[in-house]
Amino acid sequence: MSAPNTAGECFLDLYGEEFRTDPQAVLRRCREQSWHAATPIGTAVLRYHEVRTLLSMPQLRTPGADFLAMQGITEGLLVDTMRGFLLNTDGEPHQRVRRLVNKAFTMRRVEEFRLAIRDIAEQLVAAMTAVEECDFVAAFADPFSLRVLCRFVGIPEDVQAEVREWTADVGLMFGLSVVEHRARIESALRNLHGFIDELLAARRQAPRDDLLSALIAAEEGGELLTDAELRSMVITLMSAGQGTVQHQLGNAMAAFVAHPEQWRLLAAEPSLAAQAADEVVRYCPSALLGVPRLAKADVELNGVQFAAGSCIVPITGSANRDAAVFEDADTFDIARKRAPHLTYGGGIHYCLGAALARVELQESLTMLAGRLREPTAAGPGQWLPPTEAVYGPMRLPVRYQPLPS
Repeated sequence: MSAPNTAGECFLDLYGEEFRTDPQAVLRRCREQSWHAATPIGTAVLRYHEVRTLLSMPQLRTPGADFLAMQGITEGLLVDTMRGFLLNTDGEPHQRVRRLVNKAFTMRRVEEFRLAIRDIAEQLVAAMTAVEECDFVAAFADPFSLRVLCRFVGIPEDVQAEVREWTADVGLMFGLSVVEHRARIESALRNLHGFIDELLAARRQAPRDDLLSALIAAEEGGELLTDAELRSMVITLMSAGQGTVQHQLGNAMAAFVAHPEQWRLLAAEPSLAAQAADEVVRYCPSALLGVPRLAKADVELNGVQFAAGSCIVPITGSANRDAAVFEDADTFDIARKRAPHLTYGGGIHYCLGAALARVELQESLTMLAGRLREPTAAGPGQWLPPTEAVYGPMRLPVRYQPLPS
């Protein structure tokens, strides 16, 4: 993968200690110098307008199987699976699947599921009020995101833990240690394929009010999603949807702990739920770096030429802090109305689950703020590095004053 050679370009060391400990400070320094920066994997784009432009450029594509090829894997189950993910397709094949999926994954379906999301949040918060200290990830963020997604998709409760283990193993396919974990990933894929095929057969025989049944029934001009497309969609939803919400909730709690006046404001004014949900995704996104792009042909942006094959990284987490677009961009403020953030992407690859994620955050944050007073840190957290596909705490000890229902 090639990249332009631009004199004086800031070097953004994604794997350095400074970026690991305070990525936003590093991004701010480079962003103030230029709209782009060199990185070990390609050119990073840092400012809002340029990132928004790149996210919608048809001359770019997501890397997909290219990252596997970089590690010497050029054929087999992993390559076939990677190429089948909706994120890694474009053109008419992408448009066809997206049209069919959109018939099932609707705003109406998400809104009708809101009460179920609220019920799951209430159950978990009720358990938290029995104590005054917990690991927020283990007590709430992890089980909430898993239960909501499984129930929405249609994964039976008695197999959720097993499915979660398989999808976690599949997630290793998006890292840089695929060769080391290849057997584990392939085993998880085979297990998931077998499980999903059985579930598809059961839903075809007896449809339910869940997303999987709706995906099976989605039709346009006589076309339906194939079994391979249905398998890929379920794996995508489970692999991407659970971890991003889990870590986003962890990031949100860490932000509120650091800004207690914002927590009190949300507790006093639950009508701010929608703005609070958007502000945490802007200010402390679990998808900090976003998805890299490859140039399908020579492209130009702001006078900079990118040759075909260049890797370009539109860093949405940097764009969301662009002071030219967001007033007091480094301030966490749930009451301020802001421009749309870019965490959910743009163009044909705009996040399929954005509406569901928004409702999950709205319902969970207001429930938590209404029942837990004055959350503070109860010890050091343990964080994933910001270079991971999702960024957030794996462990977040908090102390609080529980309130009765």
